[in-house]
Amino acid sequence: MRHLLALTFLAFGLLTAPLVQAGTTDVAISVTRLGGDTVSAQPFVDRFLGYLESKVGWKAGSVKGSFLMTRKDVNAFVADAKPGIGMMDPPLFFEMSKAWQMQPILQVDSKELVSERLHVVVKDPAIQSLADLNGKRLWTLLADYPTYLTKVVLDGKVDASTHFVLKQIGQALRGAKAVLRGDAEATILDDEQFARAREISGGQDLRSVFSSPVLTAIPVVLFGGGMSAVDREALLKVLKAMCQTSEGAGICKEMHIGRFVPLDESAFSAVRKRFGE
Repeated sequence: MRHLLALTFLAFGLLTAPLVQAGTTDVAISVTRLGGDTVSAQPFVDRFLGYLESKVGWKAGSVKGSFLMTRKDVNAFVADAKPGIGMMDPPLFFEMSKAWQMQPILQVDSKELVSERLHVVVKDPAIQSLADLNGKRLWTLLADYPTYLTKVVLDGKVDASTHFVLKQIGQALRGAKAVLRGDAEATILDDEQFARAREISGGQDLRSVFSSPVLTAIPVVLFGGGMSAVDREALLKVLKAMCQTSEGAGICKEMHIGRFVPLDESAFSAVRKRFGE
């Protein structure tokens, strides 16, 4: 049996699935928070997949991977490949959870990949609240996820799709620079990005007018019921131990993964409630 893996998150993502027929398949990987590209990411992906193959007991070379940067590409990949397991950004998980029949089973512990809180950041001193941004330009990594942005990040205070003029960007600091130049009135940054943005020339003028509730970590999920119980338990065991092993620790580090831990059911339940599920 061959397996297919794809990683997709506003930092890493993983999708694996048993294949019903032989042949070469692609694996999609998207690292939106840290950036990257298909060519430079491939060696890291190959090492990660090779580790899974050897430890789970899958045939060598049966797990394939490549890199995707946009929601459109991820949607196309999932529709075509019908993967069995995933590890992805919370926005994609919550917006597509029902459509892709995903069930979270683990989460990623990572200071580099997980944003616990997001801030709506502006420069204009006349802007004091979300209400003052009505009809204004908002550059963000989340423009492609308007439902998640509205219900989870903004806690339902405004409808992002109608309240702002949204523009999707690929790097958070690009939004901060746009605000400083006057090309946008607002952007969305996490704590670390906000601190970095304030180090840019003129960045001390940036300030937050709204902060999100606490957000969830990156979930590891199952798609539907395609994976056998045996493979599922084997994969869970391997992932939980991976970042603490001598061989797996280096792979986790280069992929910015701290460790794989049990799902925080309370945190996910709180976000699901805000999302309306």
